[in-house]
Amino acid sequence: MSRPSREPRAAATAGRPAVRRLAALVVGVLLATAELSGHVGAAPVAAPSPGGTAADEPVDYVVAVDQSGSLKEGEIDREREAVNAIAMGEPSNDSTMEVLGFASAEEKGQTAVDKVCPSRALDTVGREKIAECAARLRQRTEDEGAGTDFIEVVRQAVADLGARPGDTPRVLFLLTDGILDVEDSLKYKDLDAKSAEEAAEADLADVLADAADAQVQIWPLGFGDANETALRDMAAAGYQAGCTNIPGARPQARVVRGDDLDAELQSTFATARCLYHEKGEQGRPPGDLTVRISPLATEGTIVVSKGDPAVTASYHAPDGREIKPSDSDEDSTYTFSGQGRATESLRITRPLAGRWTVKLDAPEDHRERSASVNVLWHGSVRSTISLSAYSPAAGSEVDMYVPILTRQETRLEKRDLKGIKVAGSLTGQGIGQAVPIRLADDGKGADESAGDGRFSGTVSVPDTATGSLTFESRVSAVGLDPDVRSQPAAVSQPNQRLEAVLALGGARLHPGDTHEARLTVDNRDSRAHTLSLAFADTKGAGLRLTPQRVTVPAGTSGHDVMVRLSVGAAGQLSFPVTDEGSALGGKILVTDEQGTVLDGRLLDTVTVRSEPDALDRWGRPAALALALLALGGVVLAFLWLRRRAARRPRGTLVLEDTWGRELARHPVTPGREGWYRFDIVDTDSDSPRVQRSDVGTWGMRRNPDGGADLRMPDGNVEKNLAPGQGLRIGDDLVLKAVDEDDTPPPDPELWFPYAAEAHHPEL
Repeated sequence: MSRPSREPRAAATAGRPAVRRLAALVVGVLLATAELSGHVGAAPVAAPSPGGTAADEPVDYVVAVDQSGSLKEGEIDREREAVNAIAMGEPSNDSTMEVLGFASAEEKGQTAVDKVCPSRALDTVGREKIAECAARLRQRTEDEGAGTDFIEVVRQAVADLGARPGDTPRVLFLLTDGILDVEDSLKYKDLDAKSAEEAAEADLADVLADAADAQVQIWPLGFGDANETALRDMAAAGYQAGCTNIPGARPQARVVRGDDLDAELQSTFATARCLYHEKGEQGRPPGDLTVRISPLATEGTIVVSKGDPAVTASYHAPDGREIKPSDSDEDSTYTFSGQGRATESLRITRPLAGRWTVKLDAPEDHRERSASVNVLWHGSVRSTISLSAYSPAAGSEVDMYVPILTRQETRLEKRDLKGIKVAGSLTGQGIGQAVPIRLADDGKGADESAGDGRFSGTVSVPDTATGSLTFESRVSAVGLDPDVRSQPAAVSQPNQRLEAVLALGGARLHPGDTHEARLTVDNRDSRAHTLSLAFADTKGAGLRLTPQRVTVPAGTSGHDVMVRLSVGAAGQLSFPVTDEGSALGGKILVTDEQGTVLDGRLLDTVTVRSEPDALDRWGRPAALALALLALGGVVLAFLWLRRRAARRPRGTLVLEDTWGRELARHPVTPGREGWYRFDIVDTDSDSPRVQRSDVGTWGMRRNPDGGADLRMPDGNVEKNLAPGQGLRIGDDLVLKAVDEDDTPPPDPELWFPYAAEAHHPEL
């Protein structure tokens, strides 16, 4: 078998000139429509080991906040903001947080530690309550005990965290501006200076050892004149088995000098939490700040540090949509926290990859503080395996390909690939110990292009191999869930009677296009064989193969079959359709009746991109010619458009029981062309409902005569049902399409003014 062909990927569409009104009219009439940025923490972190922290696992936190007299002006405000940022950035609602303030106890009746916020779960209410009580943090005066006693606050934190039941990870964040200062502390007052220093050092060593025994990680974050060496020693003395043993993933101390506290705090928090951190922009309101979310992210939290509660923020997805608290869609969920406070966040499950924009606004007298945006995210990686030969001979070489896929078939940038490692192996009958396969994306050997997300390598099938083979890959990445895949194959036999080759080639398609591939089969057997073609390791939504089964007569050599790969409309696809284009993920496999793989081809040579305009597709002369033709027939087109507008879905879908009692009501989204697609779900419950879906099995459109057409899952269409006329569904349900008002169908003149000008010259 030959190596899979490598067609160049579709390049980003060049910038288009200004829209020509005449060309737009033609298209409308004739076609009837249209580095991780910043850094990944300070160091990347891996998927957690036992005792570590994954994004969906809870963590018990104590945040210890310095209240000593050495704080400079404004630093207590920054500490409050840091507490809020940790609370707002935490991904799990089951995590808990406690806030301790500390200074020193220098007289009887004083305490070194204030329990500012008792421990509580970080659900929606809990995050708000933490923000409220954190506002009570204050700087101590000299007569209240204004030293800096790390010892007592670590002791208190270890006691509180150690008392928590279960094996939930325990993390202490220590925010401070200075060094250990206990010379005036009541417990050391009776000692001379040297003895007091030695006693304090011994006490600190003891409480840090207790922290290690209680499995409490210590993450100090210092600012100002903090002693970095002392803080680093504290981090190293606590519990170390947080994330797996990757440099930078163990507890560490950082000292911020300057105005980058927000980014350093988020980076420290991300590393402690085994999350990726991506630093966004910063600036004063009003204005826009952007931050990028990787295509590998499955959950992300955008944290906005505004510095002033009067500043407001709105969130805009890469596709331009503004996300509001009441929003939801079929793929993502959105949770807002902290609105109306100095730090707020938007948590997104399955976020749309790309650059998100946070638009800031503020009253005139609240624009002095600089704001910043960061994103913390967790992700997963998936992959597939393709081989240059699925029936290799013993002793031959096989090229193995492992492309990295994303949830949305989104193109990966080189910075997304940093830290991703792919290992391969070959096992099988007669081989014995597994044969390792070096897989790389370096443009060498079997890998034809460096940095394209396809890892490749070559392996020699041992001469001793006799039967079934298994090629396995393991994709791992710091901070991501690993992905393990296997692909069966078999050693070819000298008298092998059935062989197939699928020539897919490359293609740059648009929604609605079809690409032809060629399947060539040799069947030297004495009986006919039926082969199956199917997608693997791809969502496949909106993609179709025709035919899916091919019968090859006996004694046939070079039997050719044309296979069509069809791409559905943009709304049917499971990935975004952009000008840049999305390379399809997964592969096509050809198998025989027993499921033995005869051949396979990766789909990443096929790119789907947005529909081009007329000038891109046909060029200027053809577009002008079409414009003249369109103007000549615009009156007919206008009448046709009026009739089509009458078909546009509108009204309300109503589910009733057979007694006429209303069970569910679903307003039809206006303005859609063709069929309004939906599913009827929970039909076996007491609360069935209609749910819109771009790939729904039901469809509805209006009939020009005033009724409605309903398309059922079996493809049959019930035509021109009068408003309120019911369609029986099973034994218990009736579906109706009703008009909420007497609003007429949209007039094409309102949204197609050029046609109106042609139809009414007086305009």
